[in-house]
Amino acid sequence: MDKIENNIKTKKQRPSQLSLLCILSFIGGGLSILSNLVIYSVFDQIKIYFEDGELQNFFGTEIDMGFLLNINPNFFLLQIVLFSFSVYGVYLMWNIDFKGFHIYSVSQVLLLIVPEIFIPSLPFPFFEIALTVVFILLYFKNLKEVEKEE
Repeated sequence: MDKIENNIKTKKQRPSQLSLLCILSFIGGGLSILSNLVIYSVFDQIKIYFEDGELQNFFGTEIDMGFLLNINPNFFLLQIVLFSFSVYGVYLMWNIDFKGFHIYSVSQVLLLIVPEIFIPSLPFPFFEIALTVVFILLYFKNLKEVEKEE
């Protein structure tokens, strides 16, 4: 009986910062899965819309969306898979499973690489890299704190 009580007392507690990171990642990953799913499902209609070569007006700025015509629709499918792995990794970290950190980190790094392969005309993703590095480092820091508490 004493062994059971010790197991209950040593249950790992999730730091509040880790909870916040996970919630933000669940929201971002979930919305990314949804948006890529929508784009993948209506990609043919999107291509038809942008085939006329007109520039799109967005808040007074004209944007050429012609690059969409050259994208392989499997790019969006691959994004769905990678974001799903990322969300799964966050789910594992939510449950204090350290494997989730590795799944999340690898999928996030791949999410930085895949657009460069499919859409080489995109500008260098400084912001995306910075955000990915910050999240990975914060997850690492919080999981190390949980590990020290054991």
